[in-house]
Amino acid sequence: MAYPAESIININALISSAGLGTANFGAGMFFADFDSSSDATFTAGTYRDYGSASAVAVDFDIASDPYRAALAWFSALPKPKTLRVYLRIEEDTPVESLNDAINKGIWFYWHEFETAIRANIADVLALQAASDAAGKFWPLTTNDAAVRDPSLTTDVVSQARAKGSRRMFLLSHATAPYAGFELAAVFSRVNFNAANTTITGEFKKLPGITAENLTLTAYSAMKQKGAVFYTVVETGGEQDSGRVINSKTTSTYGEFIDDVFNLDAFVNFLTVGLYNALAKVPTKIKQTPEGQQILIDAAAQIGEKFIDNGYLGARNYTSETTGEEVLSRGYEVLTVANDILDISDAERSARGAAPITMRIFRAGAIHAVDVTVNVD
Repeated sequence: MAYPAESIININALISSAGLGTANFGAGMFFADFDSSSDATFTAGTYRDYGSASAVAVDFDIASDPYRAALAWFSALPKPKTLRVYLRIEEDTPVESLNDAINKGIWFYWHEFETAIRANIADVLALQAASDAAGKFWPLTTNDAAVRDPSLTTDVVSQARAKGSRRMFLLSHATAPYAGFELAAVFSRVNFNAANTTITGEFKKLPGITAENLTLTAYSAMKQKGAVFYTVVETGGEQDSGRVINSKTTSTYGEFIDDVFNLDAFVNFLTVGLYNALAKVPTKIKQTPEGQQILIDAAAQIGEKFIDNGYLGARNYTSETTGEEVLSRGYEVLTVANDILDISDAERSARGAAPITMRIFRAGAIHAVDVTVNVD
């Protein structure tokens, strides 16, 4: 028998784990009332996944809210892949239903409820706060005519806007019960891993939703109150039938839908990227400048990804360190590797890194143009 080479060369194979994956921001959930399903085997407090409105019609009557919501969701272009329907427990309040699904680990980002719940402003305001706190986005539709009256301030849009929660928008439509859910479905198809995929809600078309032709007073009231609307756009006798206008959330910060949606995704990707940088190393990341640089590079990779997908973009800004005007590609990592040399003994004992400070610049979206024509 020959002398084994393994007695000379001792190799340890260090296998990197898969780590975390990023969240699915395309996941939509409809909360159906406990008595809505026609299938007695559909147990309250559970959910089912559907790939089409016709599949939902197997378990719910075509006159029901779950089917009408599914019809709107699957009418979006490009078409969403799935819709999750949770059957509410009979005695639960809407907020309890929301929290029950979350506590059971049922993942969703967009969600909607039946029209009877949305007609109760107290329920709407309670769900608005609970949804925002849980990081869930509620694309509510209101058929309340008071939204279009500038003299009224007790309508659901005015009250929701006063609360200032970020993850909610209200689409005002006279008849369509789930137009906002269809707009959410358009956002659900954004692939943050692909190039030039981020979108704005402005000017989007909603197939199957009737575009409204309203008075200037109604349009002004909705814009002032912060309601999204779906309308005919006209000039010179020519019409573009069906465009989403005023695609803002109820956020105190005056954010558009895509502002909130994209930032949620960015934060999730950054969390996952930094976690995987720590957890997938088969040995360890040292508390040295070299180790700190690994984390800085992981943060920068997410910045690059969100430049590629269109969320971040070039911007001139004033540097806080030099006071000079600087051109950024879309983000700046302000932390440097040597910052870890100055962390406290307590931070070092707690196995911490130097805090990473990152500044990002949104690419935004152009919604309007001012033109000056000089005629000679």
